[in-house]
Amino acid sequence: MMQVKTVRRAAIDRWLRMARLPFDTVAHLLPENPGPRDAASLVIDRADATVRAAVGGLLNDEELRDDGLRRRAAADERERAIELRGVAQEKKLVADQELAQELDGAARLREEAEIEAEKRLRRTDEERAARERQVRDAAAAQERVVEQARAERLAATEKKAKRERLDVLEEEAGALDHEADALTAADEAQRLRDAASAAKATRKGTA
Repeated sequence: MMQVKTVRRAAIDRWLRMARLPFDTVAHLLPENPGPRDAASLVIDRADATVRAAVGGLLNDEELRDDGLRRRAAADERERAIELRGVAQEKKLVADQELAQELDGAARLREEAEIEAEKRLRRTDEERAARERQVRDAAAAQERVVEQARAERLAATEKKAKRERLDVLEEEAGALDHEADALTAADEAQRLRDAASAAKATRKGTA
């Protein structure tokens, strides 16, 4: 009797394997992610387990029925594992998205910090250039003041020298005038003396 059940069980197993072969082939053609292949395989495994348990009950084959129940329990465990894997993948996806957002935020902050640093550096350069211009302008203004003071001193010195030369020339001119007056007076006195002598000589000749 046991041998008959074993042969019958083996025949049922071969029949079920042959019956599910087309479905397994189709299931393997389905994409693995996000999980259509797993879902189809679960349906096939549950159907296999249900048939084994039902046939085992009808044939009073406890081993076949227990095999079907074990297969159903294994399918349930696989379903829970698939659900947990899906939850984990979803959490990973969320975590990846959050990480990507954080990285984008960090990159944006870094870019903003670099832009702000460039602005500060540019402001510093502009302020330094402005201070240098102020120093140059102040030095140039001071140099102009010094040059103006030097020019004014030189002009005053030249003016004083010209005035002194003019005074000397005026004194020389006055002296020449006096000398000329003296010469003129001497000439006039000589002329008068000559005229007196001539008149005196004339009177003597007529006498």
